[in-house]
Amino acid sequence: MRLVIAFLILAVLLVLPLLAPRFENHQPLVEYRQERGVSLVASDSGTTRYQTWGDWKKARKPVVVLIHSFNGYLETWEPNVDALVREGYRVVAYDLFGRGLSDRPLKPHTLDLFREQLVALRSTLNIDGPMHLVGASFGCVIATDYALHHPEQVKSLSLTGPAGFPDEKNAAQELAKKPFLGEYIFYYAGKPLLLSKLNSYLLNLEDNPWAKAYWKVYDSYPGVKRAALSTLRYSPVLDYTEGWRRLGKTEIPVQFIWGRQDSSFPYYHRRVVEKLIPQAEVVAIDSAEHWVNVDQPRETHQAITDFLRGIR
Repeated sequence: MRLVIAFLILAVLLVLPLLAPRFENHQPLVEYRQERGVSLVASDSGTTRYQTWGDWKKARKPVVVLIHSFNGYLETWEPNVDALVREGYRVVAYDLFGRGLSDRPLKPHTLDLFREQLVALRSTLNIDGPMHLVGASFGCVIATDYALHHPEQVKSLSLTGPAGFPDEKNAAQELAKKPFLGEYIFYYAGKPLLLSKLNSYLLNLEDNPWAKAYWKVYDSYPGVKRAALSTLRYSPVLDYTEGWRRLGKTEIPVQFIWGRQDSSFPYYHRRVVEKLIPQAEVVAIDSAEHWVNVDQPRETHQAITDFLRGIR
């Protein structure tokens, strides 16, 4: 009898990760958004939360679009927004699918999916001219992919703490691709895994307690772990080499801003940038981890605005 019970428990533990997505309750997320009156845009795959700053009635400079990291949310740009607005830019940031207060679609999280978000956002906000895209980590990959597909809509790329540089010691993506194993790992250990990564993004997380506070709120809604696994499986989070190579064959102005202490995608990957993207400007910032724009917001802002001022 004990053997039968043990077998049944094991069977449930093995099957649960595969069935869980069908039973996700997203109504609390919908209600949370409604209570706070957040700005939303709809596309074929779901609803995206976004926020704008600056004077959108008087078009002066191009719009700056901020695209957060793999494990982030739009508030990670708060240390940088005011400075960009003072420079006269209209600014918009949004939550990627599966993150923050955006929907968690039950479909592969490919670059096509993330491109769809930006297309819908651009249409909703009636952005008719070229945009400056500013990415963080995986947001750099999304920004570059969008620029490669819509070069006429992108004026420049500013890529902070960029992802997409393979490292032999990082086997996470290969592990995630394995059938069932990835579901099992992320279902039972996804939250501590993602939280441990968050803890490594800043040199001193205690200096920015809001970073973890926001994350814990958004992680409490179903679908975050599933979206993270799907993104690792279907998007080039850890290896965007081919995309960087294609970017190097364009004339799109691009800069990379790297924290010298970045442990997620270390600064030594600048050698790949120098080789594949000859037009790229590389800026190194001291005392900064992966979220360089949060660790050193003033230096990051200065680098971005200096770069933007030089673009005609």
